[in-house]
Amino acid sequence: MLSEERGRTLVEQLLGLSHADEVQVDLESEETTHLRFARNSPSTSGNASDVTLSVKSWFGKRSASATVNQLDEAALKQVLERSEHLAKLAPEDSEYVPNLGAQSYPSVNAYDDLTRTGGAHGMVEGSTLCVEQARKLGLEAAGFTIARARSSFIGNRNGLRGSHRATEVSFSETVRSPQAGSGWAASGANSIAGVDYARCSATAIGKAQRSVSPRPLAPGKYVTILEPACVASLMRSLLSSMNQRSADEGRSFFSAAGGQTKLGQQLFPEQVTIRSDPAAVAAPGAPWGDSGLPQLPRTWVDQGRIADLACDRFWAQKTGRQPIPLASNLLMSGGSGTVADLVSSTERGVLITSLWYIVSVNPRTLLYTGLTRDGVFWIENGKIAYPVTNFRWNDSPVSVLSNIDGMSESVRASPRESTATNISVPALRVKEFELSSVSDAV
Repeated sequence: MLSEERGRTLVEQLLGLSHADEVQVDLESEETTHLRFARNSPSTSGNASDVTLSVKSWFGKRSASATVNQLDEAALKQVLERSEHLAKLAPEDSEYVPNLGAQSYPSVNAYDDLTRTGGAHGMVEGSTLCVEQARKLGLEAAGFTIARARSSFIGNRNGLRGSHRATEVSFSETVRSPQAGSGWAASGANSIAGVDYARCSATAIGKAQRSVSPRPLAPGKYVTILEPACVASLMRSLLSSMNQRSADEGRSFFSAAGGQTKLGQQLFPEQVTIRSDPAAVAAPGAPWGDSGLPQLPRTWVDQGRIADLACDRFWAQKTGRQPIPLASNLLMSGGSGTVADLVSSTERGVLITSLWYIVSVNPRTLLYTGLTRDGVFWIENGKIAYPVTNFRWNDSPVSVLSNIDGMSESVRASPRESTATNISVPALRVKEFELSSVSDAV
């Protein structure tokens, strides 16, 4: 991983060698260590390092980018020359805005040196624990854990400079029983010490044992408890769609009649608040976003009211707004207690462990579809009564938020299909969630 001194020196060197009217340099180096196990045995492991250097050059309103993954003198010269050559050939950009000047970036504490130097040892210990616990019970465990250390640098000739380093570790585990039961759990943090392998093992084992011989349940809309991983998937989709331009142009759920938007409207219950803050201890993000815009603490949904929409620099300039980058993390306020507390206060309903294979059906309504996986259970009189079959579901984060009937405390959670560690959300009980058809998935 590049040191701060080396990264800053490279940025300055490239800016000094550029012949373009404007130039921006983005430099990132990353070290990753991973371990995978399956059928109670390690299967793959490895360590990799990479660097990505991107240079974007402008001549008037013409621009182009070039990228290399080497940092020798020949590569530096090549990436500059290629960027400048392509920029001169490019058509003028009708949405050109000048480079940013100097910016003030928040201090983000997301780096742990022990994770970078000794993360592999912690991953081996944690994975070994999971495998041994599954083997003792006659179950089969499979999992993947990865540690990343990353340093990022940005600069241009208008005085913009930034540097940031971060570490993150994620782990997910699936446990299967000989009777076709299946359970899943995940954990993520910015340090190896923050990853709870023991909790993941106990949770995945418990769900695998409980999900044997699922009973049929007719498709329909049910009171449903969505565990934090489910909520993370849905809320990430919601936040990524909160864009000012698409709303203004009538292409979004956040568009309103007469060329207006839903900005400022009360769309959800008052207990719904969604924020982003790169310096949040619960799940930190990156200090800058697109084009080098600073990531500031921001409330996107304020007690159910749509409080902000992301806005790129061109659209902000055209419409007289302040530019707002897409959020680099997601923090949803919660209630109190745990998933178990939500279950104990539910008379009848469904508990869903995770959502998988999520695809968009209708961007205008934010309707998505996907599958449940690794543990769907029927709740009766405040207790998990028995497992039920998996389902294809069709629903939207808008409907989920509109139908909230209970919330656990907010916890760090990764979407099932991601290793992201920058999300903190509660489990939710909703008055209805559409399970549209039965799935044969385990």
